[in-house]
Amino acid sequence: MPNIALLLNWIVFSVLVLGNVSFLLTSAIEKRWRATGLSFVSVILLLGAACLILFQPFEIPHGIVLFLPIGIIILTIMFILPIRKNLSIKVPGAPCRLDEREAIFHRFYRLRPGMKEFNTFYKMHPKLQAIDDKIRNMPNLDEPGSRSYDPLTSMMNAATFDVIEKITRDVEWLTRKTQVKVTDEEITSKIKGFGQYLGADLIGITKLNPAHVYSHIGRSPGKWGDPIELNHPFAIAIGVEMDFDMVHFAPHHASTTETAYKYFEAAKVAMILSRYIQLLGYEARAHVDGNYRVMCVPVAADAGLGELGRLGLLITPEFGPRVRLSVVTTNLPLVCDKPIAFGVQDFCTFCKKCARNCPSAAIDNGDKKIYNGVEKWQSSQESCYKFWRLQGSDCSLCLQVCPYSHPSSLTHNLVRWVIKQNHLARRLALLADDFFYGKRPKSGKTFPSWHQPSQLNDIDKFSEMTRTENSSS
Repeated sequence: MPNIALLLNWIVFSVLVLGNVSFLLTSAIEKRWRATGLSFVSVILLLGAACLILFQPFEIPHGIVLFLPIGIIILTIMFILPIRKNLSIKVPGAPCRLDEREAIFHRFYRLRPGMKEFNTFYKMHPKLQAIDDKIRNMPNLDEPGSRSYDPLTSMMNAATFDVIEKITRDVEWLTRKTQVKVTDEEITSKIKGFGQYLGADLIGITKLNPAHVYSHIGRSPGKWGDPIELNHPFAIAIGVEMDFDMVHFAPHHASTTETAYKYFEAAKVAMILSRYIQLLGYEARAHVDGNYRVMCVPVAADAGLGELGRLGLLITPEFGPRVRLSVVTTNLPLVCDKPIAFGVQDFCTFCKKCARNCPSAAIDNGDKKIYNGVEKWQSSQESCYKFWRLQGSDCSLCLQVCPYSHPSSLTHNLVRWVIKQNHLARRLALLADDFFYGKRPKSGKTFPSWHQPSQLNDIDKFSEMTRTENSSS
């Protein structure tokens, strides 16, 4: 074998074997046993191929020996070339402000039969009453009768949401009359640093788009149906990572335990930052779980935290959709960040893993359409929430299966970088994700002792049951 061919083969096989060993170790640490087994087989096959090529127990034509490493190098270059198709969401129309009263949580968490507001709302929206009445006859998330209800652990969700409800009702505190003089750059640095210190994993700033402010009060505190006036020019978007292992218990309510706690963490950051700004003499309002005046996902996208994905949630470069959000709006002068595009709009067109695994079939499986002036995928909030009540959790299967949701590691971060580059890399990444984790990924996780359910122990069997029932319905 010529020296150049030998050298190239040694380099190529060394890189391939080391890469597969790294992925094997990563998968084992994450307890992703399917990926661990397949990557182990991959390592064995690579070592076998390396022995054949490098040590040649029988004669192999020099052309083939040289073609193999050159071909692999060319393919690698093709996958990492920065030929980006990182398109931003198109806004061909003029979005209108949405009414918070129409949001699913308002209809179930504030309206009650017999209330004047209840009758008024369903006179305004008669087509919603039949489906809403059907859902009302189902157990609440923390009540007996749902699939994953547990008399001990379901109360963990309820306890956290009760505390959030208690401490987030009053967020409009008085602003100090004397303003502290600040420069835009200095106070922006202070806000971001303080926010990260308080627990924000992601924080960005944008000019507040009026279309992202609700038009009328619904679930949030205040007089029901009153117009919302919010003239703050800036918004601070805050993201808190959800724990990878806890999310992988979806659709069991253990994932809701994580959801509730991270809403609490996001609210804590927003409320303290808001109060800090008020004490500097500037107006501020925190927008947190159950007390929003703005829509957090589009605000966070404008602030550069991520992109809107097919599943209707923000997908971030660092954590995928495994984030909970809060927002602070203010008139404090700040330096804005720019929106980002890292391939999500392209990737979501062909991935469809969230839609394929959605037990309620709520996630749009087709092409984008224009909704309120924005080209996007639109999920059915009624179908989604109906399944929540049936399940006794906030489901979160779409977060679990999203290929962007993998935890931070050398291997996963390398893949994240590669799929930013071009469409071909994204196609290969999805094929690899389906191969190593499955088109319908299973958890493989064991409940922590403090959250061990008394009624159901097999999370994979439980998840498969919900998917099978959905596919047959």
